[in-house]
Amino acid sequence: MNQGNIGAINRPADRSNRRRLRLGEVLVNEGLATEMEIQVALKQQKREKGKRLGEVLGEMGVVEEANVAQALAARLGLPYIDLDQENVDSSALKDVPAELIREHQVYPIRADNNSVTIAIGDPLNTEATDAVQFACRKRVVEVVANPEQINFKIHELFMNQEITEDFNSFLRNLGGRPESGNVQGDDAIVIRLVNRFIVDAIRERASDIHFEPYGDREEFVIRFRIDGQMRPYRRVPAEYRDTVIARLKIMARLNIAERRLPQDGKIRFPFGESEVELRMVTLPTAGENEDVVLRILAGHGALPLSEMGLNTANLRNIEKLVRMPYGLVLAVGPTGSGKTTTLHSMLADVNDVKKKIWTVEDPVEITQPGLRQLQVQPQIGLSFAAAMRSFLRADPDTIMVGEMRDQETAHMAIEASLTGHLVLSTLHTNTAPETITRLIDMGLDPFSFSDALLGILSQRLARRLCHRCREEHIPTGPEYEELVGHLGEKIIDTAARLGRLKLWRSRGCRFCERTGYRGRLALHELLINDDNIRSAMQRKASTAEIRTIAEKAGMNTLLHDGFEKCLSGETDLTQVLSVCSR
Repeated sequence: MNQGNIGAINRPADRSNRRRLRLGEVLVNEGLATEMEIQVALKQQKREKGKRLGEVLGEMGVVEEANVAQALAARLGLPYIDLDQENVDSSALKDVPAELIREHQVYPIRADNNSVTIAIGDPLNTEATDAVQFACRKRVVEVVANPEQINFKIHELFMNQEITEDFNSFLRNLGGRPESGNVQGDDAIVIRLVNRFIVDAIRERASDIHFEPYGDREEFVIRFRIDGQMRPYRRVPAEYRDTVIARLKIMARLNIAERRLPQDGKIRFPFGESEVELRMVTLPTAGENEDVVLRILAGHGALPLSEMGLNTANLRNIEKLVRMPYGLVLAVGPTGSGKTTTLHSMLADVNDVKKKIWTVEDPVEITQPGLRQLQVQPQIGLSFAAAMRSFLRADPDTIMVGEMRDQETAHMAIEASLTGHLVLSTLHTNTAPETITRLIDMGLDPFSFSDALLGILSQRLARRLCHRCREEHIPTGPEYEELVGHLGEKIIDTAARLGRLKLWRSRGCRFCERTGYRGRLALHELLINDDNIRSAMQRKASTAEIRTIAEKAGMNTLLHDGFEKCLSGETDLTQVLSVCSR
């Protein structure tokens, strides 16, 4: 947009009636979405608090956010611009505080003595414009741009420190350094600083925050884990080391004086109109340092089984298993592979007023109305096994055990499943067949175990290809040979003969921050117990033999499921091989 056009629109936009306008109605009237699609998106938005409706519709593939923004701009009579083609006035970036830019997702592009022009992605959000007007004490002129472009521009500004109000300025503007000798973590400067770290992590979709000190002279490193990958976030001056960790301990109600032993705690952090729960662990590290890791817990309700990424056969079989009156169903995989999320989806599928469902978890990450959920508290003797013993006297239909950590808990789960209850639990094993031999090696009676077991679902999380910039290609040369080497010539030849041997890759775009990936998806391997597997369990067969029997009965391995998701464009072979062994 040139300077002349800016002058033409340099007037206050009428915002008085916008609060009554509904985005869904606009999109339906413009033919960009149906009433049913809007209702589905609204339900999804409730589960994923903090997301815009347009963002949810974009992820569902209903309508691009750019088209949503264009439709709103046309309806409200506001100019729509291509932010990539704008020559941004640096004085505008100085006019609007960086915190407002980040919090409200507005991007200043012009400023003079009387007004500031901002690009907005959601013109229905009048709060953003009002906040800028109050902070700048100037008339605000609005233009509409693609929210993806705005988000990328803001991220680029903060990460590259291209605006004056960068992180170092934030530290300076806090009003000084931590008070000399104060390591209690209650200094107002440190409180604001720690809050900033956590808010940024939530907005960046991080699952974990890692605080990594390197002594009292080296900078304090903070990294985020996003979509399963570690990413650098900030380097903080060394003098903040002790006070930041002390502040985190206070928030988690831990002993700030104890630095020799690991500690565990929880933080409830207010974020917008909701509250985010963080699980915290401290670890003493070399050089008299103390690391802290915060796990940002999901905070949403259970997802439907149909949204868990199960293929048609696995979905149908899981739905049958969780409707059995009694037996044992296991979800297995490494830490962070989504086992608990899967179990809660199974429970949601059978959760109704006719069933009594007890769960014991550590921690309780997902809550569901109708479930009676216990939190493990080892310090007072409330272990998984202790809770199981009480459950059996509390008239259950279904029991979920967060993890079978020891032989006693495993025995209790078998006993409960053999006495008329459906038991769901998790275990840290690599594959479904390996789970059977691991539990028998733990001392479970193979006859009781084989009678109780219904099925085992093994899963992994792989990075999902960015749907905005992915492109299809046919594998040739080394890539084709790699496929044959990992999956076998028969599978690859069959896919090629059916015309399905087409893979996908991503170039990288603004939406995925040039990584080519955004979000994660689950890969599954479902072993269904039958007479042949039961017989193998009773004679303590090897993992390899059990795997062979299961594959003959129709079990797709994790690798094969990953390959199918490569063919459908959900991920690529590199990601599948990074989480699955052959």
